[in-house]
Amino acid sequence: VRELREELGVDAEPVDRVPGEWPLRAPYVLHVWTVRLRPGSPLPRPLQDHDELRWLTPDRIWEVDWLDQDVPAVREVAPTIGRGV
Repeated sequence: VRELREELGVDAEPVDRVPGEWPLRAPYVLHVWTVRLRPGSPLPRPLQDHDELRWLTPDRIWEVDWLDQDVPAVREVAPTIGRGV
């Protein structure tokens, strides 16, 4: 929630945790959540650490130059996009 507020300027609430966890640099572990925007939240916009924001369909997910540490999570989660994880 904090990351979404700082990086995209939205007010969101967690819905469900996506199964799995992906090791990052010790002691950090990446967990992925689905979220929904709270009523009245502004639309997402790139703020801190981002040059652009775009929605990706599953067939275009690899058009992004993902950070190396994010690739395992994207590889596992991408097939579930649009299926209500």
